[in-house]
Amino acid sequence: MTTQAITIHLSEAMVRQLQQAARLSHQPIETIVEQSLAHSLPPLLKEVPVEYQADVFPLLQMDEKQLQQEAQRTFDLARWAQYETLLEKKKEGHLTTSEQSQLAALRREADVLTFRKAYAAVLLKRRGYPVPPFDSLSIAQ
Repeated sequence: MTTQAITIHLSEAMVRQLQQAARLSHQPIETIVEQSLAHSLPPLLKEVPVEYQADVFPLLQMDEKQLQQEAQRTFDLARWAQYETLLEKKKEGHLTTSEQSQLAALRREADVLTFRKAYAAVLLKRRGYPVPPFDSLSIAQ
């Protein structure tokens, strides 16, 4: 792994804290800083498929309350029923061109919601906030 040097300006209190952490852990300050950054940076959007990144990126700007709301969002029940009906028709091989387009749009909508809910939960956890219970992360309720 190659490394790159950067210069940052820190308060004296922060430098003392880093020095103390380095002394106590018997590690160089650089290691403490790198580990701290690795744990505090938001998860990379490269983990999200490119076609959904623009939908997920705005979550990085959200505060805790907004992220909690995002993690609790659900798919409209009528639209979810339509989605399931179209999926069933697709299994039977009876979709019209219009229905194929509707299914594709509903699938994308469901995918976007899923990625946003999951990313909101990850951001909440990374920021030290409680993550909603797993069963509440379902997109249809």
